Amino acid sequence: MDVHVRSNDERTRVVVAGPGSATTIPGIVASEIVLALAESGPVTRIEVDLGLDFTVGLHRAPSLAIAHVEDVAEHVVRHRAPDSARFRAQAFKRWLSADVGTAVAFVWPGIDNSWVKQYLQTANAAGIRTVVACASLPRPSHSRALSIADSLSRADLVLVGDKEDAEALHGELGAAGPVIEVHSALELTGRPDRSETHQISAFLPRDSAPTLATVLAAFDAIPEAWIQDYHLRIVMRHTDPTLPEMIDNCYHSDHISLIDGDLTGDELEELCRSSSILTVADPAFDSRAFAAAVECGIATVVLSSSELPDVGRGYVGGLLADLSHPASVHVALTHALRLAELGFPEPASWDDLSHRLRGDAPAAPPTVLESIIQG
Repeated sequence: MDVHVRSNDERTRVVVAGPGSATTIPGIVASEIVLALAESGPVTRIEVDLGLDFTVGLHRAPSLAIAHVEDVAEHVVRHRAPDSARFRAQAFKRWLSADVGTAVAFVWPGIDNSWVKQYLQTANAAGIRTVVACASLPRPSHSRALSIADSLSRADLVLVGDKEDAEALHGELGAAGPVIEVHSALELTGRPDRSETHQISAFLPRDSAPTLATVLAAFDAIPEAWIQDYHLRIVMRHTDPTLPEMIDNCYHSDHISLIDGDLTGDELEELCRSSSILTVADPAFDSRAFAAAVECGIATVVLSSSELPDVGRGYVGGLLADLSHPASVHVALTHALRLAELGFPEPASWDDLSHRLRGDAPAAPPTVLESIIQG
């Protein structure tokens, strides 16, 4: 009986294992990686959320990026990894099948990544190319990529978000370890210019009293004991004299300022960089404010009167809030402030990352790799 051996050209499927919860930034980033890979070939996603209660976090504001993903993700095969290590090993063997050419592990330092070693061992045994994509975070050194270096050592290629993580991993794993490269899509290392005060900047439509009322009600819901650490900047062109009066009459008026008129490009950039988070009401597809937020990598709440705004595809730092419900806006602002220390990648970076994960793109230039290795 003839035995058909699959060639590399037939092993086109990519399997991506990593966090799956759409209420967490790790799960949202993993979704964008999978979506980008699915544009050029078959993808299997293995959702690994060890010990996670899937009802936790469902009260949070929904992800803007996930809202755009859900209508195009039907072409991805999905599995959920078992919690049991024994059953998980058996599942990995089934899912890392003969048509798989690359196995990707998406790793978020600081959460349970005990599955990574098992996943890479299974892929290596099957002769599958292995890649670890590890987010670089603004965390203490014990929770950075170095803390899971032993697991990463079994990969063929390790991608991290910043040079510091790459240097630390190379120092730990040595020349005999995997190839280590830096990719901007994995860099969430923060925004050094962020204000120590919780500075919220809200861009509202011209003379929109209902929108202003919603934002003010959401801000007034902040407990009085905390308000000294908060400030709200409202950017809104207006001719209606009652709008400043609305601000003066709200409970936390001493912590609110109103900016009228058009901002120059430099002023808009400075406002973004000095803000903890941004919120933009009903942005058009060419919104300057939202584009500036993406360029700055800042957590941004989109207040929407429709189910799906025109902006936000691929931007993992975006959250959605219902413009007609102040409680929804308050929850979104609160959750965005939890993400204020992160700097989010631009949407265009996902396609470039997907090509590197598949092996379609060349390695990073030798000068970059040499600078990492040599320090």
